[in-house]
Amino acid sequence: MGLTVNASIYILNEYNNLHQRSPRQTPMRCYVKACNAKITPILLTVLSTILGFIPFMVGTDKTAFWFPLAASTIGGLIMSLLGVFLFLPLYSLPNNKNI
Repeated sequence: MGLTVNASIYILNEYNNLHQRSPRQTPMRCYVKACNAKITPILLTVLSTILGFIPFMVGTDKTAFWFPLAASTIGGLIMSLLGVFLFLPLYSLPNNKNI
């Protein structure tokens, strides 16, 4: 959950900076620029966390704690990307028909 919140803050901070520097640009254009600028660090962070949990899923010794933790964390991180890149712009951009 912390990675998702940090990714959202990271994108929204860049969006606010871009919107303040060039207020004539549409909010959607600023948001797309912010996502393009911040997508690489977000994806690398999520990917490294997923790769860190894979050894707990593929080993022969699947304990009652580590396997469910790894499975739920990997699933949650994959779904968090959907939330960050689909739902965040829907709820954070102004509701304007000119966008």
